[in-house]
Amino acid sequence: MNSEDANSAREASERDLINLNDGFEHYLSASPGDYERVMKSGLVVLDTNAILNLYRYTDEARKELFGVLRSLQDRLWIPNQVATEFWRNRESAVSDLDYFGDELISELEETRHQMERSLRTWANRVALQGGQLNDILDTLDPAFKPVLEKVQEIAGGRSDGKSRNTFEDPVLLELQEVLVRKVGATMDQPEYENAVTEGLRRVEAKIPPGYKDKKKDDGHAAGDYLVWAQTIKEAKFRHCEVLLITGDVKEDWWRKESGEIRGPRLELAKEFYAAVGFRVYMLRPPRFLEMAREILQISVTDETIDDASRVELSSHKLRERIDTAATVLASLRSELLAYVKAETRLPLNVEAIDMADDSPGLIALFHGDSLVYLGSSKSATRRLRQLHRKLSGRINISPDEVSFAIAPLGAEQINDRMLPQTMIMEERPAWNMNGFGNHDPGRLRSFLPLVADHFDMLYPIDLSIIVSRLADSRTVGELVRVMRDEVPYPVESRGTYLRAIEDGEIDFPTLDGTVENSLRVLANALPQDWQITVTVGRVVIEPILREVPHALLVLRGGSLFDY
Repeated sequence: MNSEDANSAREASERDLINLNDGFEHYLSASPGDYERVMKSGLVVLDTNAILNLYRYTDEARKELFGVLRSLQDRLWIPNQVATEFWRNRESAVSDLDYFGDELISELEETRHQMERSLRTWANRVALQGGQLNDILDTLDPAFKPVLEKVQEIAGGRSDGKSRNTFEDPVLLELQEVLVRKVGATMDQPEYENAVTEGLRRVEAKIPPGYKDKKKDDGHAAGDYLVWAQTIKEAKFRHCEVLLITGDVKEDWWRKESGEIRGPRLELAKEFYAAVGFRVYMLRPPRFLEMAREILQISVTDETIDDASRVELSSHKLRERIDTAATVLASLRSELLAYVKAETRLPLNVEAIDMADDSPGLIALFHGDSLVYLGSSKSATRRLRQLHRKLSGRINISPDEVSFAIAPLGAEQINDRMLPQTMIMEERPAWNMNGFGNHDPGRLRSFLPLVADHFDMLYPIDLSIIVSRLADSRTVGELVRVMRDEVPYPVESRGTYLRAIEDGEIDFPTLDGTVENSLRVLANALPQDWQITVTVGRVVIEPILREVPHALLVLRGGSLFDY
């Protein structure tokens, strides 16, 4: 070897050379030895789905799973975010017991009806005699009835009231025992806020985990990342590997090859190893029970593993239904908004309202070109008349400045109170957000000052409106009833108070028939301990003397003049 070759060999031996796996640990498949090592010396972390699914297991399967969890001792741990989500969704999980029981009963009853329909069709085709058909049909009830009764008995026992009470819930009581000192602490506020910000950034950028939760509101959309960040933090503190047990099957957690789950997403495995220096493994509950039975030498029957698989499948189907429903509702909201925005707008006047379809519908009001109000009603024209009446009693605006459009709604949509509310929160029409739709603010809140952009502040009630039947009113009660009938804004008085003085006689001075002067006539006929307060949004008549500095008008009993 010449000197040049010797120098090259020496330089190669002095370089930092690496192995094939170094830096590529996230590509490695988990071996049985890996699972044995992490279960016996690492950290086993449960996610929210894995815990909530305990409510859906059979009693025997739940008992064996709790046995596995106890055997892990201090190696078992859950992030604080998992505890938060558990408490948030616990009652919903309990309600699922009713859902699946009711669903099975409905399916069984539909099967019975389908069999009867099929038998009747067959009987008609073969000209079966009525007595023969009845004999066959009579065998259906004895066959189905015991099954239905047994399912109802079991479903009722699984979802009895005990599960709803935290002091009687058998699943919760056992969880509390198993997870003593095994729940991560809360993040401090700055750390939490930074984690939520990062989680939401990942959702928008489609960086795992959690981007499949984009449809959730901001706080919940970051939930998966909070679980992930808190798990990494705990693993760094313990300096160990982690086995994450999750019922989540979404693609933002798992790496799949040809439809087969191969382990955690490569991005997650790489991020974990870079942060902790150890590997992260993931198992779904059925496979975890299989591995635990072999590695921990603990009793887990095949029936329990089958039950875990059943629960995972049914939970996945339920989530798919919920996701589908959410997608359909989002599409419906979008289509309804597009419809009312594109529909020909009609002026908000009596003639146009009378011509409108009185079916259930979504009502949109426009002030100029701006969508200012959304609301739904089983009678669209009745609601439009109410809105027209309200606007006709205001200053600074007129119904002539407003137009409307209606989108038809079916019976199911009109009964869904969340549909218009969700649309309002997404679109945020100005009048929905500033008190326009409020019918009754409450007696005490009637006297509180309002913010400058409140509807009643922008468009106060008009006291110059004419009360045409003022001269026909001879008593206090008659005048109040006339004003309530003719004045297009609330004229309030508690009935128990008013009945005591409603026969008081009206003394008519020489005043015109405006609302303001009608109120003066009324005040003059009231006892001295009564007061009429006119706020920007309503008139209040009551046997209470109070100071209301921001009122438009205050009249005391026995006087025509302002207080």
